[in-house]
Amino acid sequence: MAKVLLISSNITQDPYPVYPLGMSMVVHDLRCRGHEVLEWDYLAEGGSLQGLTEIVKTESPEVIGISMRNIDNCSYNNTVSYTQFYQDIVKTLRSCSRNPIVLGGPGYSLFSEVLLDKVGGDYGIAGEGEVIFGHLIEELTSGRMPSKRIFKNETPLKGEEIAVSERNQKYVEYYLMHGGMMNIQTKRGCPFRCAYCTYPALEGRAYRCRPSATVADEIQMLIEKYHVDYYFIADSVFNDPSGHYLEVAEDIVRRGIQVPWMAYFRPDRFHSEDIKLLKRSGLKAVEWGTDCSTDQTLKGMEKHFSWTDVEESNRLFSSAGISCAHFILFGGPEETEKTVEEGLSNINRLDNCVVFASTGVRVIPGTPIHKRGVMEGMVSSSEDLIEPFFYFSREVTVAYLDKAIRRSFSNRMDRVYPFEKDLEKVRAFHRLGYRGPIWDMLLGKRNNRERRRIYE
Repeated sequence: MAKVLLISSNITQDPYPVYPLGMSMVVHDLRCRGHEVLEWDYLAEGGSLQGLTEIVKTESPEVIGISMRNIDNCSYNNTVSYTQFYQDIVKTLRSCSRNPIVLGGPGYSLFSEVLLDKVGGDYGIAGEGEVIFGHLIEELTSGRMPSKRIFKNETPLKGEEIAVSERNQKYVEYYLMHGGMMNIQTKRGCPFRCAYCTYPALEGRAYRCRPSATVADEIQMLIEKYHVDYYFIADSVFNDPSGHYLEVAEDIVRRGIQVPWMAYFRPDRFHSEDIKLLKRSGLKAVEWGTDCSTDQTLKGMEKHFSWTDVEESNRLFSSAGISCAHFILFGGPEETEKTVEEGLSNINRLDNCVVFASTGVRVIPGTPIHKRGVMEGMVSSSEDLIEPFFYFSREVTVAYLDKAIRRSFSNRMDRVYPFEKDLEKVRAFHRLGYRGPIWDMLLGKRNNRERRRIYE
């Protein structure tokens, strides 16, 4: 059996730092195979590569894996690329170890060939790391030369095979303090085809649902073992057409679990009884994948729901006492000055919710918006796009978008633009021990003293 070091290299803390859930699932799988697995998290270990050098020199791992969650921050207003940082990690590792370095994670998987050469890894795993990483380790430690450099699990795990994930106690404490919640996954895959989205490429186009009882087991474990008092369901979209999300809520209620949670939801036509069930299960806040603010731009982004669906979903959930936030991208396909004005007017009609706005759409190779950008002559099909490129409709200018959004959002605490402007305040409140997304303070969902403090 091998000694393996897995590194969470994520440095993104916006809007809050996120526990490396995918890496912990790989840790679980490797330990079940009998390997000795060490974990090292850049953020939780103090944000310095010095500690990484020390653990490599002390432990001499035979195989080193680096999980890359993001390639950049996907923000046009304040673009930050992480490629150089990943190069620095590999350079640090090469200075103290000659053993194989394996790259993986969602960010890596989107640019697997380009990043393997650019960052300087020996091997890469594109897609799910459970199972395939174990096979690669067996080849590397048995003296067999792997037949290729990039590996992919061609048979995705079934929902029941997605392991209940133990967590690292030290890292749980860090992320609860700095991120305000712990994450959990109830399913993988996404059948929707939103123009910019990478989930179908990463997880497949069909849902693979974990048994709801297994999900409830994991939630209970997080509460009892790690004292988690707020959790986030990290599915691409929690509410699915088959109703698995309601089965999860029913199991949570059946167990008597009283801990609050939040999730990503897709605007849809909900039944009031379903919302009552979600509320009883502890649903405290919803982050809506709204993305656009008019029927025309929703169609351009291939969202397959209407603005009426957005308004009705917001009304039903907010009237049930569930905090709502919408994230709107201006400047995407089919955007014009007319749709901007119409969209801002539509947003003004959304009551009891927070709206975060941004401009431009980050283009990832293979997505529908990438194909559209190629057809419109904005980008070449041969460009790797490892450096951030953003799609903007030719019918609007960045300056116009900026001015229009600022004018509409001025003097409103519940309208946020640019997206980054209040992030430090969010981080400060998490450090003080507050749980949850924090943006719900802008709605008066918490006491007035807390609301005043966040904007002092």
